[in-house]
Amino acid sequence: MTPAERGLRADAERNRRRLLDAAEALFRERGLDVGVAEIAERAGVGRGTLFRNFASKEDLIAAIVVDRMSDAVGEARGLLDAADPGEALFEFLWIIAGRQQLDRGLFEAVGDAWLVNDEIRAAHAEIVGVMGQLLERAQDAGAVRADVGAMDVLIMFKGVCEAACAFAHVDSDIVRRQLDLLRAALRADPAPQPLRGRAPTLDDVERAAQKPTAPVKPAAPVKPAAPAG
Repeated sequence: MTPAERGLRADAERNRRRLLDAAEALFRERGLDVGVAEIAERAGVGRGTLFRNFASKEDLIAAIVVDRMSDAVGEARGLLDAADPGEALFEFLWIIAGRQQLDRGLFEAVGDAWLVNDEIRAAHAEIVGVMGQLLERAQDAGAVRADVGAMDVLIMFKGVCEAACAFAHVDSDIVRRQLDLLRAALRADPAPQPLRGRAPTLDDVERAAQKPTAPVKPAAPVKPAAPAG
């Protein structure tokens, strides 16, 4: 690559970064109804530059979400060497809950796009992977029960994220309470009840998010687990 080509690429990367930063700032200030012309103006570029980087406003929103997810992955990796693996896992979950609260509109706008957007799917898979590493370290340290998988944690944690969004303006302690309940459910001590079924996988979650093409057979009634011992 020639110096001139490197300069053009650097300019393009700066423009893309300015567009992402401008869009994120405007969305937080005024919501997702902000137009692309205002985003381009805030970034100091023309609309043509915006559309050379992003085919649509929806693509721009998706790119911001991918950025946020990538940031979360970076923070999780920074916790992999923490002295207390159990605390590291729950610190990461608290970070994610805060991001979900801050970026609620963005994640709601993306909706089920992660099923068809390769970049969002890849970022989601990265989060699942690093979550699995944090979980494994916590389990090896005896802080978390050994029979749960990363998707178990993420499925349960979805409720905490929803609470973070719904109750942020009411009482942030409600969110902390939900995270405390999740922590209690995952504790290795005292000895937990055995879990029924298998740990779900990322593929299970993707399939669950898709609309069924045939009538769904009702599940058998769920009976309470028998007390241990």
